[in-house]
Amino acid sequence: MALGVLHCGAPSPSGSAPNVLLVTLDTLRADHLGVYGFEHATSPEIDALAEAGVVFERAIAAASLTTPAHASIMTSRFTREHAIGPNNGGAALRDETTLARVFRDHGYATAAFVSNLLLKAKFGLGAGFDTFDDELTTPEINRPLVVERRAADTTERALAWLSQAGDGPFFLWVHYQDPHGPYTPPPPDDERFRIPPAPGEQALPVKEGRDAIPAYQALDGLRLPSQYRSRYAGEIFYADRWVGRLVEAVAAHDPSRPSVVLLTADHGESFGENGRYFSHTHTTTPDVARVPMILRAPGLAPGRSSDLVHHVDVLPTLLDLAELPIPPEARGLPLARFVREGRSLPDRTVYCDIGRELSAYRGDSFLWVRDADAVPVRRWARFLWSPEGWSRQPGRSPLPEAVREYTARSAPVNRLPPPDEEMKRRLEALGYAEP
Repeated sequence: MALGVLHCGAPSPSGSAPNVLLVTLDTLRADHLGVYGFEHATSPEIDALAEAGVVFERAIAAASLTTPAHASIMTSRFTREHAIGPNNGGAALRDETTLARVFRDHGYATAAFVSNLLLKAKFGLGAGFDTFDDELTTPEINRPLVVERRAADTTERALAWLSQAGDGPFFLWVHYQDPHGPYTPPPPDDERFRIPPAPGEQALPVKEGRDAIPAYQALDGLRLPSQYRSRYAGEIFYADRWVGRLVEAVAAHDPSRPSVVLLTADHGESFGENGRYFSHTHTTTPDVARVPMILRAPGLAPGRSSDLVHHVDVLPTLLDLAELPIPPEARGLPLARFVREGRSLPDRTVYCDIGRELSAYRGDSFLWVRDADAVPVRRWARFLWSPEGWSRQPGRSPLPEAVREYTARSAPVNRLPPPDEEMKRRLEALGYAEP
């Protein structure tokens, strides 16, 4: 199908229908962006976007796993409610209503450009996209079977599509693998930051488990946590440059048509919390659950919100801004509507969930449920949480009924056939092979 051509039977969008850009970055901690208080200048372009938009200070990821988190973004369903479930590489969306499907059904051109092996079309995230570009050719330095695409290449593909997108409105999703480890930004960004060592900082061994550098993250001659944080900061700075070029190109594509931009991340990264360094698949606590979420849209006054928001809010927010219907099964909220009306979001529980463990976030606390796949659940603890940190509360409160009901929930997982040998080796290299 030619780019920009309406689908047969699709309603023709109005001339004021906005172009919509969704940017997701892999493994990006909110607290390492300037707009979220980081003291080093890692994110001038994202910070500029934030100055013109709304910054959600308490945004929670659906999972600390790439595929389930993006599935929640695209379907507005929590991890236990979509066909991927907590599987990272072993399941695919089936026939769920997705963000791209709604846009396409209402006459939008739709395109996606992804950079992670676990977002390839076989996992169903391409549903509804006229163009779904998942060509990955760059191997990681420590895992040659794990291929990715760097931010420059992904952006160039997206800009090439944009140059041919025509005059009608579009929905464009661009996913950046940077700053996922290994933290190897190209020069000069690999040496751009020198984050000082923390008091008493010790060199770490290279091995799997706690108080160690995972083997896939190991960089020659680097053993101090501050050295890895410096490289991570360089990764963010490198990706930030390309985010800026993409956002600028979308705004300039058709100045007569408004544009909406929403930027978030699939999950964060542990930097020593609970003894875990430079990893993210192991838990659901705020180090991996807190993500940036920034929204710029016409008529939306710049500002900051301390309301608790979640990946499931992406779909209803973007559809509402385009004046398109929100599917009744969506679990999220249209955030811009609340911001414009000066209303706080309703009190609710949202989940970061990896199957065997979940954290239920509500208000200024979260329940950390350690055996979330057991019946009945037996281990949980309550923590007070703020973007500055969290602390365990003494005693043991009852497990709320809403959380108990959620842990028992399970959508039928659409498991993929067993992977071929090459894909199995790739998943094993990622540490994501399914049982």
